[in-house]
Amino acid sequence: MGRKSSMAMAAAFVVLASTLTTYASTTYTVGDSTGWQVPTSNSNLYDDWADNKTFVVGDDLLFKFISGEHDVAEVTEPGYDACTNTDTISTDNKGPVKITLKRTGDHYFICTYPGHCP
Repeated sequence: MGRKSSMAMAAAFVVLASTLTTYASTTYTVGDSTGWQVPTSNSNLYDDWADNKTFVVGDDLLFKFISGEHDVAEVTEPGYDACTNTDTISTDNKGPVKITLKRTGDHYFICTYPGHCP
């Protein structure tokens, strides 16, 4: 997953959810204090960020970015691997963006701005 030195976030969110358990949802700020931007010193920033978290259905992902400088697109795995928005599930371009996880499985996010996902 470290093959992209870009903003592409291979969010391999293994979501463990139970419909029988009540829990308080958690809001995660993607990239923590760095926010959603092109990584400058750690090309694996978003992979590393997601690795130590357990996400569940109902959790929120907060993408902090400046409108007009970035966006956030949820794409399919092939769309992520090709770094293209042709397989886009959703796109939001007015930051900040909060995305609620509504299903289990992997989720893949990229920025569609030129040069942000080479």
